[in-house]
Amino acid sequence: MKRIPFSTFSSFSTLFKDYTEHFENLAPYFAGDFRSDDELKSVARQAAQNHPDRSALVEAVAAQAIEFGVSSSSKQLLDKLKNPSSVAIVTGQQLGLFGGPLYTLYKVITAIQLADKYEREFGIVAVPIFWLEGEDHDFDEIAAAGFLAGDDVTSLRYSPKESGIKTAIGRLVIQEEMTQTLDALEETLQATDFRNELMSLVRGAYAPGRTMLQAFVTVINAILGDGRVLFISPDDAALKSLCSGLFGKELVDFATSARLLEEASAQLSGSYHAQVQTKPTNLFLHSEGGRTALDATSEGFKTRDGRSFEKDELSALLEEQPSLLSPNVVLRPLMQDTLLPTAVYVAGPGEVAYFAQFKALYSWAGLQMPIIYPRASATLLEKRIDKILDKYGLTIPSFEEQFDRLFGQVVVDQMEVDIEGAFKKAGSFLHQAINEIKPLVEQVDRSLVKSTDATRSGMLKEWTRLKERVLKAERSQQDVVKTQLFRASSNLFPFENPQERALSPLYFLNKYGPTFGQTLISTLDLDTTSHQVIEP
Repeated sequence: MKRIPFSTFSSFSTLFKDYTEHFENLAPYFAGDFRSDDELKSVARQAAQNHPDRSALVEAVAAQAIEFGVSSSSKQLLDKLKNPSSVAIVTGQQLGLFGGPLYTLYKVITAIQLADKYEREFGIVAVPIFWLEGEDHDFDEIAAAGFLAGDDVTSLRYSPKESGIKTAIGRLVIQEEMTQTLDALEETLQATDFRNELMSLVRGAYAPGRTMLQAFVTVINAILGDGRVLFISPDDAALKSLCSGLFGKELVDFATSARLLEEASAQLSGSYHAQVQTKPTNLFLHSEGGRTALDATSEGFKTRDGRSFEKDELSALLEEQPSLLSPNVVLRPLMQDTLLPTAVYVAGPGEVAYFAQFKALYSWAGLQMPIIYPRASATLLEKRIDKILDKYGLTIPSFEEQFDRLFGQVVVDQMEVDIEGAFKKAGSFLHQAINEIKPLVEQVDRSLVKSTDATRSGMLKEWTRLKERVLKAERSQQDVVKTQLFRASSNLFPFENPQERALSPLYFLNKYGPTFGQTLISTLDLDTTSHQVIEP
């Protein structure tokens, strides 16, 4: 396996580069060093002690497994979670169309591998858990998936008739318009031995009448294999009831949580960009009109759609209907770790930056912060693309460059001769040579002067014809270069984004078959301090 330091990429933040390459610079902001086995074990033991009783949690998650259609394959993981000495290795993601981009898989696989490491090397029972972030209401963020189509890249989008959707994504019922998206998917996917089976899976998962949450779980579970990860949706009345103390604290003491976030942001801003901006409160409210943020007022709270609540009124709502309240990006990990004995959270580069601001909030909530473990970051480098890199002496980070500029650089390197300049220079020599011989011809026989001029004209015509043929050949070579570079760029940085953030795993599942997920599990490395290059 090839590796590329994160420092060679411009698409990763300075904070993330320091976290993976110089953790000591950020140690004060985190619970422990993800590279240290001793700290991984220490935090895990404390996490287990902090959650001695899991019965209500396991009961709620077991009910969800039935709803997701994975109850039988989840039984062993649920039994592990019920064990009071076990810990959770958690990751999470929005419910992207068709399972989201490749990095969603990389997150889950890192969690699976970490859980295996805990059990194999530490003797600690560990459960890989996928926290389904289905309460987000930004539909546009999850409604599209990227695919390679020949040498180009295309985006497939689900566009239901209802526009301006504000409902929690996980609750959305799939409409008939999804059939059009699925038909487009089948047309986009290359005809392989695996396409029919794959389309059967996806059409079943995204059948009209099912929810986006159910569809997402079906696809991810199928790719990874039954029983590899336990799925948990926080959009659950029973789970929110178990977190009523945390939500109540935020309603009463939101000013403190906001201040702590601001202070952490100020500390970081000297060297890094603060990822999370402070909000009036860290709670949303569900209603018939969708999910909307709660803002504090002098009398109580108001929603962005104009409703007002007194403090006592909202406290009563929390007690009677906790499912109506929903955490934002700040409160979400605190809810997660209120419920779960989380030893490790597997985070993407942006999430690592989030957590750098959260340490004081964990203390405020009376919780232990987990170890934040960066997910595997990888590029799937197909042989045909690798050959292009070798041919032109390029690396994967080369394609972060704007395409026209990269093409220009390669052309300069490949086409070392200035055709126009060379022919112009040689043409001037030709003129000079004829001009030098013309007086001699005139001296010998004045009648041959016209022949000399005609010879010059004929030679120049042939010279021009030759130059045009050479230029045409050069343009043809440049077209080949451009086509090959475009092919590589579409594969490695589609839509000018890293492959892992833009392409759907379904493209590779269709190409390499149903064992693709298992191959990734066995190939990706738990050493996530650098970018991995994998040949699928």
